[in-house]
Amino acid sequence: MYSWNRMPDALKEQVFKHLDQLAAKANLSEADRIAYDKALDRFYVNRAVEEDILREGWEKGRQEGQRHIALNMKKAGIPYATIASCTGLSLEEIEAL
Repeated sequence: MYSWNRMPDALKEQVFKHLDQLAAKANLSEADRIAYDKALDRFYVNRAVEEDILREGWEKGRQEGQRHIALNMKKAGIPYATIASCTGLSLEEIEAL
């Protein structure tokens, strides 16, 4: 109880909102609870898929950026070993640019 009395009011409000949501879920019929759980599962799966897609997009963009930098360095006459150490690309990838 001591911790509760020291807790900021905004945090107490969040706790009460969470408890209200739990109580509302507990009062659902079995069919509604199953539907709720399925909807919640779909939400988390969709969010995970979206995060994976974003991560793949970022990685693809990063790789394209590294190739672009390597190509500019190659045009500037910088040795391939230096380009490889700066960009993380292999010597074969640099030569293929």
